[in-house]
Amino acid sequence: MRTDGPVVIALDGTANSAHTLEWGVAEAVRRQADVLLVRTVDEAWQVTAWSWYPIVGGSDVDGEAVQYLADQQARLLERHPGVPVETRVLHGQVVPSLRELSADAQLLVVGARPRDGRGRTGSTGAHVAAHARCPVAVVRAARTTPEAPVVVGVDGSSASLAAAHVAAHEAWMRGRALTVVHARPTIPDPFGRGSLPPLATDDEDDPTHKAARVVAENLRADNAGLVVDAALVDDDPADALTGMARGAALLVVGSRGLGGFRGMLLGSVSSAVVREATCPVLVVHDNG
Repeated sequence: MRTDGPVVIALDGTANSAHTLEWGVAEAVRRQADVLLVRTVDEAWQVTAWSWYPIVGGSDVDGEAVQYLADQQARLLERHPGVPVETRVLHGQVVPSLRELSADAQLLVVGARPRDGRGRTGSTGAHVAAHARCPVAVVRAARTTPEAPVVVGVDGSSASLAAAHVAAHEAWMRGRALTVVHARPTIPDPFGRGSLPPLATDDEDDPTHKAARVVAENLRADNAGLVVDAALVDDDPADALTGMARGAALLVVGSRGLGGFRGMLLGSVSSAVVREATCPVLVVHDNG
């Protein structure tokens, strides 16, 4: 994972962009990284929305994007005058444009439409997180407290172990505790009576429980002063993580990558977490 590139903050001009910008700048300050503010302009809709021909003499979308980024840059520098910040307008579809830019970034920050109780978060953040070449933070405004922990999910995979180490560093930088969550899904009852709890749920010598505790112990050893708690949950992993992370400072998940290209698709748990979580989510790709 790169540590020398900029923190790229993608803004779309919606009401949530102010929170996305604030969150991304705070992360850049913690990392002592440069900031690159970007906005994507996709003019293809003008062709598809008005038959086969492009619109001539339409609004200056590109100029509006340039001015918008300049305004955001000015506001950023008022609050953080020492942060190096540049702006860039991208042209084309959002996901491919951000994926190309992410190759040289250490973190890509995107906003997510706030949940309103009527449905899940929009899919753009999930698509960007799936295809980017660097860690992606999907940011949504959420209430938190100074005591709120960083939460990470582990399942023994290399991707989740990489995520655990990133989460420990994020918690240490923030001065927060870290909660390591391992969830084992319940077993469907073959007789159709709901589900059965996993075997050896309360057995501390169970190999799965021991492995999760070892991860927590290693993170404590590698990060002096970091408070690490282990939570062993018998539940659907995505439901367990989003539930444990309600009100958390950050939820970190690993992405193994599925299909023909490593890192190109999110696993089902990571995808569900990005869509359902009510706190910021950091997706760490397995580049091993």
